[in-house]
Amino acid sequence: MLRLFLDSADIDEIRNVYSLITLDGVTTNPSILAGSKNKYGSPILALKVISKFVTDHGGALHVQPVATAYDGILEDAYYLLEELGRNTWIKIPVTSDGLAAISRLSSEGVNVTAASVFTFSQGMLAYKAGAKCVSVYCNRAEENGIDYPSVITSLKSAFPEKMLLAASFKDNVQAEIASFSGADSLTLKANVLFSDLSTPLMKKTVDGFSASWRDAFGKESIKN
Repeated sequence: MLRLFLDSADIDEIRNVYSLITLDGVTTNPSILAGSKNKYGSPILALKVISKFVTDHGGALHVQPVATAYDGILEDAYYLLEELGRNTWIKIPVTSDGLAAISRLSSEGVNVTAASVFTFSQGMLAYKAGAKCVSVYCNRAEENGIDYPSVITSLKSAFPEKMLLAASFKDNVQAEIASFSGADSLTLKANVLFSDLSTPLMKKTVDGFSASWRDAFGKESIKN
C-alpha cells in the first residue's frame, strides 16, 4: 500500500490535513522550517510539537540537519534525536560528507532517510551505507533534465526491500508518475496534495449538479 506523507512544518496545516485524510507521517527540511509559520518561538520547539502530534497519530517524522560537513551533520542529528526521540528519521543529503554520516548513524541503529537523491548512483550508495529510505527529488530532477521515473524504477528493482520516498512535486501528475514508477511512499505539500479538488473541471461538474437540481425543484439542497 502506498504511504503518504505531508511535506510541512506548519502545525496548524498538519493538524488540518490529518483531520481530512490518513497520513503516514510528516517530512520537513531546513528551508521548509525557515519559511513556515512558527508560533512557538524556535524551530526546535515547533518540531517538538509536530513530533508529538505525528507520533500520537502513529506516524513518522523526517527531519534534516542544517549542517553540511560530517561533524556538524552528526552534531545536529544527535541533538534532534535527543530532543525529538530515537524514532525520528534523520534526513541527510547524499554528498560525500552526507554519505559518511549516513554510514555512521545507520551503524548505530538510527533511522536514516537519504535525501536530495537525483541519480541511481546516489541512491545505491545511500542504501549500501545503511539508509533505510531514499528520497528522490522528482521535480528538481526533471528541471535539470534527469529522468526521475527511470531512477525510481531502477532503485526499486535493485533494492525492492528498501523504502523509496518520492518528493519535490510541482503537481499531482508527477506524483502519479512516481508511484507508477515504483515509489512506495510520496511526500507532498498541502497545496499540491489538494490541488485537484478545485480545478475548473471539478467546479464545472459540481456547479452542473446544483444547477440541475435548482432548475427542477427551485431549491439548493435535498432537505430544503
